[in-house]
Amino acid sequence: MSETFSAADLEPSDKERRAGRRALADRLAAIFAAIAAGFVPGGLVALGACAAPFVFRMTPAPMSGDAMGAAFARFDRIALACAGVVLLAEIVRTYVGGARARTPIARVRRFAAVGLAAAIAYGGMFVSPAILELHRSGVSRSVGEAGSRLEAVHERASALGKVEALLAAALVALHIVTLPRGRPEDEDEDDVAAPLAPGPRG
Repeated sequence: MSETFSAADLEPSDKERRAGRRALADRLAAIFAAIAAGFVPGGLVALGACAAPFVFRMTPAPMSGDAMGAAFARFDRIALACAGVVLLAEIVRTYVGGARARTPIARVRRFAAVGLAAAIAYGGMFVSPAILELHRSGVSRSVGEAGSRLEAVHERASALGKVEALLAAALVALHIVTLPRGRPEDEDEDDVAAPLAPGPRG
């Protein structure tokens, strides 16, 4: 039995390589999910808090409503794409995460991702089209019965936007705190035995 070391003794094992690939996929999925989730509150603030007040103040009706309705409709498509990225990232992180994917905080992260996607889908398919249709019909907020209905839908959209922003911000934080730490092989759920010393194995 030779006691000399070789370069092969220092190379990672197949299990370590697999753990490294899983950790890399986990990190990449977390990065893409955090970026996609971050687009949602950013877009909502840009449109709702920055653009909308000036558009409605400086542009006469019904053009102001049409303009903001078209802007929000386009943002809804972007938000839906972001929700798709977030859900895909959750699938990847659940698949490669091993034991980390079964922790309570990882489960909370998945619930938040599903909740965000559901809120975005509901807003894009029902709330925004209802507002756009009422604006195109010449309805003004709080004017008549139709105006009261438009006001109610606007309030629903505002509440939904706050929920989406909170869920998206929470998702960014959850993806950060659930990133793998340490060496990938240290987090492999199958590594229950102490590693052997380098060198020939008998």
